[in-house]
Amino acid sequence: MNAIIRLSLPFLILAILSACRSDSVQPASGGATSVANSDADEERVDFSGNWEMDYGRSDNLNEKLNSIYKDLQRQAARRSGSSTEYSTRGGVTTTSNPEVSNAIAGIIPLAKLADFITTSQALEIEQSDYDILVEREDTFALSCAFVDDSPEVVTDNLGSEVCGWDAHQLVFVVDLPEGTRINHRFTLAPDGQRLHIATRVSRGGNRNFTLNRVYYRFEPLPPDFECEYTLSRGNVCSRASS
Repeated sequence: MNAIIRLSLPFLILAILSACRSDSVQPASGGATSVANSDADEERVDFSGNWEMDYGRSDNLNEKLNSIYKDLQRQAARRSGSSTEYSTRGGVTTTSNPEVSNAIAGIIPLAKLADFITTSQALEIEQSDYDILVEREDTFALSCAFVDDSPEVVTDNLGSEVCGWDAHQLVFVVDLPEGTRINHRFTLAPDGQRLHIATRVSRGGNRNFTLNRVYYRFEPLPPDFECEYTLSRGNVCSRASS
């Protein structure tokens, strides 16, 4: 296994994580990750191809945070036996309840990190019987080599990294300094036309945030075509002039 982190990601991640030292506890979302050996008789899923994000089916960061905020508020109200007041400013919900405010303060850095590492609009995936490379637009690539169908842990100055198959899903896990874990879980739709990537950023047993991105398969245009996005017509593509 070889997971590659490029650009200045370590410095950006550490800057975000500096705000994650709160002792607040967050509600769990999603189960624990396990990277398991694939069944020898089970055919592996082929993720290879070009993929573009489907924004309509993907999570919106502010909407998901607001949903979590309101759920925390309802929980706090049930415990106290009273309603919790909150307001929305700039698309983000806030509250005067100290318990909820502390919980939100702990989860926001995890949410920002999840959003930062999943903003790629386009993916290009190359896959063989022995390895897989996920090239992600404007961010670091994910790379995995399959060694005897067994997950292999690699440790470096950024922490430890592991990848492998969990049944029909492909899983990348990166453990960063100070106890932060990034978990990417790839799942292909039965028709092979949709790719779901659940990215879970966690810190400690109960502090976590999961962001879901959905991609659809597309055929890239020949290199001599140029595209321009317009509000009225979307992407308009034409052959580049020589």
